Amino acid sequence: DKKIRVFTLPGFDIARNATKRADLQLRMQGNAFLGAFFKVSPLLQDFEISNEQFEEVVRNQYQKKFGKLGQGVIESNMTVMTQGFGRVTEIKVGEITAADRSTLRGLPMLPLDIDGASGGAGCPTCRSHPLPEGQTERTPVTQVGTFDAEFRSDYGYDQPASPLAAMSVMAAGTGDTASKYVARRETPLFIAENCTQCMECIAVCPDTALPNCSQDVETVLRTAINNYVEDTGDRAKLIAHVPELEKRTRALMNDAVGSKTLTPFPQLVREAAADLNGFSDTAREQFLAIVEQAPVAYNKVNAIFRGPEKKNPGAGGVFSIFVSDLCKGCAACVTACGDHDALRMVAETEQVNAEHETGTAFLDLLPDTDQKFLGFYNDEHPADSKTATLRNHLMVRRNYDALVSGDGACAGCGEKSVLRAIASLTEAYMRPLYHAKADRFSEKASELRQGGEEGLAALAALHPEQHALFVRTVAHAIMGLGGDSVSDTDARLKARGPISDGETVDALATVLEQESFNHKELQPIDGRLANGQCVMAMAAHTGCNTVYGSTPPNNPHPYPWMNSLFQDGATIGWLFGESFMVDHGRRSVVPERLADKLIAWLQEPTQTGALVREQDYYDYTHFSDNLMTDDEVKELPKVWIVGGDGGMGDIGYQNVSKVVLQNRPNVKAVMLDTQVYSNTGGQNSDSTPMLGGSDMNSFGAATQGKAVEKKTVAETFLAGHGSPFVSQISI
Repeated sequence: DKKIRVFTLPGFDIARNATKRADLQLRMQGNAFLGAFFKVSPLLQDFEISNEQFEEVVRNQYQKKFGKLGQGVIESNMTVMTQGFGRVTEIKVGEITAADRSTLRGLPMLPLDIDGASGGAGCPTCRSHPLPEGQTERTPVTQVGTFDAEFRSDYGYDQPASPLAAMSVMAAGTGDTASKYVARRETPLFIAENCTQCMECIAVCPDTALPNCSQDVETVLRTAINNYVEDTGDRAKLIAHVPELEKRTRALMNDAVGSKTLTPFPQLVREAAADLNGFSDTAREQFLAIVEQAPVAYNKVNAIFRGPEKKNPGAGGVFSIFVSDLCKGCAACVTACGDHDALRMVAETEQVNAEHETGTAFLDLLPDTDQKFLGFYNDEHPADSKTATLRNHLMVRRNYDALVSGDGACAGCGEKSVLRAIASLTEAYMRPLYHAKADRFSEKASELRQGGEEGLAALAALHPEQHALFVRTVAHAIMGLGGDSVSDTDARLKARGPISDGETVDALATVLEQESFNHKELQPIDGRLANGQCVMAMAAHTGCNTVYGSTPPNNPHPYPWMNSLFQDGATIGWLFGESFMVDHGRRSVVPERLADKLIAWLQEPTQTGALVREQDYYDYTHFSDNLMTDDEVKELPKVWIVGGDGGMGDIGYQNVSKVVLQNRPNVKAVMLDTQVYSNTGGQNSDSTPMLGGSDMNSFGAATQGKAVEKKTVAETFLAGHGSPFVSQISI
């Protein structure tokens, strides 16, 4: 009805034929689209401009802009533009009764119970995890389903007016279900026999497009049988053969590695299973069919197979990289892989897509990577890991999915890869601390409930003044009865009435139990893994990191995230950090310290010295991070402030200066310095080197470029800003 016409243009092909340089290919695509635009728009026809006149005008513009670079550059740009003009093709609308082939997808091989299966521990982003016991259902406005119903239901620009729209709120982590199949024309293909498990591709990928793991051979075989062999009887018979099948397969793997033969893993399994009997041929083929689709590497992954196998026969595992439907086809992984040739860009076809969908469905059935395959990366104590093995943290699925992607990520400057590194490393470092804290709190709450009331009664009998001060401290700091002054607190306590020992202990234990639940069992996002509350928040300045890193409605951030227009991101991040410190003190530090004092009394009721001093009462009711121990600071949720050199080094410089001077222990700032205003077209910024660093104002015949020195932002914070930690790296 609206007479919308759809056109297609092979812009990537035109650009690749014009130049081998990746940076110029991106620019050449723009030239191709320029030609296509003038071909399909009515502009030339409306103003009676002939094709020859149009080409002459464009050539003159190219001469003006690129003339100093030589005639070859002008001709190359003209060729690309005219090809865009000539190769744009209209997609004609078919008959209304024609078969719908719009998905352009093949049929993946899915597990038998895919509709009713729930995500396993290895699949944090599976949306089928139930709400944990003890957690109340969220209000409708805070549910992901409410957001999806409004913003992901094909309303286009006709979105309903709602609180979400009024407050500019996005649901967290929605990007994990945003397919990018229609956005890519090529996709990486994993060549398992060439993989060395260097992790370069996985670290550089700007999306969660290359989930990966290491497994025991037996785990792979059992997963294939249990989830893809239909007949229950045949399934049981095949499972009984697994020990022998694993033994034969491993022997063939060792032979292949020893002879340096790159025999694919599925071929070895097929050979090992050739003379196993007692089950139907159908079951055999169902089992082997899914093994054929599983991307399993063993030949060159020495740290996973050959090394462990040599030290302890039977200990070697396999390594897998799966290509997710969140991939945009940017090919950063293929470039990083380089001569290893373990990843190749291939045309996105229905068959390739089906194979990749089959692989990721299989991945979701597998357990998470075991510590024995992580080498010198210690998943329980990441800070103790060898620096060279830190990339192995991305083999742990909860770390890899700390940023869920699926948004409109940039394929150019790499800012999204930095955001992924920030999120995954923070998750890797903090999650073990959270879980250890949860276990600690649970144990202490149990001790309080077992003997706390009797202990307080004994304290009241021996030291009534100490008992009264302890109860008052709990009432003020834990039970919410503290006022603005001593007299106000006295009035509130009097109105409340006497507080029993049982109520005092229950208040302490309840807070510890709730914090234990929050740090280990809470489900922060509907349907996702119940693994505890978020470990971080992010405050962003408008720029490439927000435009390309958080495109609504496909939000990649599964944690509190907020964007501020240009300059205020640093201030917002600082306030995030302050609120986290207040909550941490009230909900964790003070309750645990009071619990520790009471537990110590229970263990030694005849101890001398005050259980709670007047100074303790004052500190606990006026608590700040200055009173926290190093371990208590480590357990603080972290805040990352992120922006470009424009948002943080120019217009927001004063805000960053203020935040750096505060030197808050849980606030970190990262400036992504591209040396130009990237998001608005590449204008020079204060961070641009002299003579200019962009097309818009670089030194040449028409301009003297940038006439002032580059502002060295990192160096400025080393003076007059206290003692912050400042580092500068090049990526």
